[in-house]
Amino acid sequence: MVFLYPGTHLDASLIQPFYDTHALLFPLKNNGFLENVMHKGLRNLMIVVSLMMLVFWIFGLKVWDFVLNIQNGSHWFKRYHRQFLWIFVAMVISTSVISVLKRLSMHSCPWDLLAYGATQPWIPLFGNLPAGAEMGHCFPGGHASGGFALIAIYFGFRDSLPKLAKAGLILGLFFGFAMGLGQMMRGAHFMSHNLWTAWIVWMILLVQYLVWPPKALIPQV
Repeated sequence: MVFLYPGTHLDASLIQPFYDTHALLFPLKNNGFLENVMHKGLRNLMIVVSLMMLVFWIFGLKVWDFVLNIQNGSHWFKRYHRQFLWIFVAMVISTSVISVLKRLSMHSCPWDLLAYGATQPWIPLFGNLPAGAEMGHCFPGGHASGGFALIAIYFGFRDSLPKLAKAGLILGLFFGFAMGLGQMMRGAHFMSHNLWTAWIVWMILLVQYLVWPPKALIPQV
């Protein structure tokens, strides 16, 4: 993405179908479905999923053993207790890091750029903020990070429930790119914003997986 992507002009090509060159705007910017369902709705759904992991972890605490009639740790709340906490923490960390990076970013959203009828200049990936330009706070793609964060399910269960792990990987990629596409259609992000988000989230999850395995290692006897 650093060396090949900028030279292909894919960002401009992929977002062009959603831009009206005569009206000089993105017609779908305030589209009700994209804004309320694809943006707000899916964002809230991802929050609910992460909170569900936290709730499952809470139900796996010993204090609930008597209430839930859990015996010998056989209930799945207890069996995958560590994994539920791991997934919750992973989703929070990955989306938070993306939010911080976005907040510190000088890159503007497509709908704020001169090339698309607004006022801000386009800046190369490692370029400097031109004099008079404003910080754009639009890179990487924050919204897509919520979907890609579901990949935490893959890392969380890859060593215990492979089928569920693969489902989590598929869901994470699907929702991440779907949420990213919705923002592209509104003019809020380029495809490269979403690709960088996917890579950063993946690396965060991988590092957490290596440093703090979601499944406790069994010591060798």
